[in-house]
Amino acid sequence: MRYCRYGLHGLAVLVCFLGAGCPEAPQMPVEPGVLWLQFAHITDTHVLDDESPARTVRLADLFYESWRPQEAYTTQVLDATLQVLNAYHTGALQPQRRLDFVMHTGDAVDNAQYNELRWFMNTMDGGIVRPDSGLLDGPLRPVAPEDNPKLPFLAEGLLPEIPWYIARGNHDAQCSGTFRIATEAENPVDWMAPLLCPVAAVLGLHAFGMHGLSPTVDKSPAIILGSMDVADPDSMRLRWDRLDCGTIPPDPRRQFVDAARFAAEHFNSTALPPGHGLAYKPPLYYSVRPKADVPIRLVVLDTTAPEPPDGVPIAHGVMTRKQFEQFLKPQFAEAEAAGEYVLVASHHPSADFNLFYGPGTVGTREFRAYLASQPRMIAHICGHNHRNHLEMVSGRYPYPEIETCSLIDYPQEVRIIGLYYIEETGDWRIESTMVSHMDNPTRLSAESFRRVSLSVGFEPSRESFEKRYGMAPEDVFPPDSAVLKRIGEDRAWTKEETGGNSGDRNFSLVLPRQIARKSP
Repeated sequence: MRYCRYGLHGLAVLVCFLGAGCPEAPQMPVEPGVLWLQFAHITDTHVLDDESPARTVRLADLFYESWRPQEAYTTQVLDATLQVLNAYHTGALQPQRRLDFVMHTGDAVDNAQYNELRWFMNTMDGGIVRPDSGLLDGPLRPVAPEDNPKLPFLAEGLLPEIPWYIARGNHDAQCSGTFRIATEAENPVDWMAPLLCPVAAVLGLHAFGMHGLSPTVDKSPAIILGSMDVADPDSMRLRWDRLDCGTIPPDPRRQFVDAARFAAEHFNSTALPPGHGLAYKPPLYYSVRPKADVPIRLVVLDTTAPEPPDGVPIAHGVMTRKQFEQFLKPQFAEAEAAGEYVLVASHHPSADFNLFYGPGTVGTREFRAYLASQPRMIAHICGHNHRNHLEMVSGRYPYPEIETCSLIDYPQEVRIIGLYYIEETGDWRIESTMVSHMDNPTRLSAESFRRVSLSVGFEPSRESFEKRYGMAPEDVFPPDSAVLKRIGEDRAWTKEETGGNSGDRNFSLVLPRQIARKSP
């Protein structure tokens, strides 16, 4: 291990990177501290119904996430990851890392559908999971049963002694994580996601007289069935020649969920705690003390866009003024009064808060400046970008914002974080270790990893899109939209960007806080 000391606004921060470091800096001893809390950070599982007609598969030329070759394997990857976490917790995998809780920072599902949410909950709880929808034709897939991701399986689930908590992500809230779901109809089976006319046209909806995506209808602009694998076996690219429009078996369990239903289903769980942090009704932000005898408060934010306009693609995070002033700030005041420290969790990183949404929001600079002014602030953990990334936020009390990669995209990892209190100084040490289902893979999770490894770096192609549909992206999406800006960047994530360098992955850093307190 090497240690690098640097200054941030007059405060020394000590950072230790495993396998990296500062060659010009001398090696320095680090007080390990007392382990107060250890937890797993899991995010962006994107449990996914790949057969749903309410998906944007025909935008795959522009957006990698519109279709992935590994998307039929999401439940199996989640289950394999939970098995590995259980094994670390019990000591079956060394070194033993007992977990006080698991924090899932959102995008539990991919398309805000009820059946996806139940697959996610059943996998977390442990039990029978049937990752098939519509006509249950998974057994007709032309592969050996042990290689078939569409068959029912018995999920191990997280050990009952490990509680888990949830934050809401944009894919838990919106169609494809991007479009508002219209919930005016009394029956959720009739809910749909209105689209801009050009987007609906590109997706092929106008052929059915439709102007929005509906997951429960019997028509699909891109038919994918449980019996089909539309990935090319060699390149893992989408086989467009197998993609047809037409009639499919409908499934009412594909219905969209709103915030209230999302919360309610977390009470329909055999694992603890009831609701996994959420209340029965919105708002979906909350705080808990994960370990009763440890004075650390977990503050979970809801950064999904409130009431986005119809048809306009919005996936970025939003911090509302109301949540900031009436919830987040009082949480720090209560923590100060109770002698607690604060760990903040959200789906989106705070850099998203600078993206335009409208009045009544808080920007990145104000949000970060407030957190960095609080002596009891420990860290902010988040997901959304599907990458491992560490950023030290400067201020009077610098703190790390820690992004963890997704389970659907490369490198399909989770992060174990240890919080160590240094009694002599009142400082904190934060230790991060990446963990993968590939530490002890199942047959199907290994196949998912093989597929995602082949697909990393697929370049979205503006030219291919224009040739296929006879129109440019500018003809489809609103001018100056974040979508067009992203398309303009014209590149895909690399393995290095999603996996992160050594300093984004396994690290140990010390935060000077110097608040005297006895260990719990």
